[in-house]
Amino acid sequence: MMNREQVRRLASLSRLTLTGPEEETLTGEFSSILGYFRVVDGVGDAIDTESPSVANVTRPDEVAPSDPEGVMKGVPRRRGRLVRAPRVF
Repeated sequence: MMNREQVRRLASLSRLTLTGPEEETLTGEFSSILGYFRVVDGVGDAIDTESPSVANVTRPDEVAPSDPEGVMKGVPRRRGRLVRAPRVF
């Protein structure tokens, strides 16, 4: 858990000026955030990383014919097989 002195130190390093109520609020918020990190750290300990049971879930590559004219039908402005786009500069 964080205490007010640690919050003051962080504020100093960040070049922030905090009021008393802000220090109190941030002490609670930082403590809560650190508590969440403790939970996340514990999850890693519960996972068996020595013998993963996940199988390869990728699919094999397959060559398929393409239809350039079908794609070009959706282009609003074109000249032959070239797409006309607005100027950028």
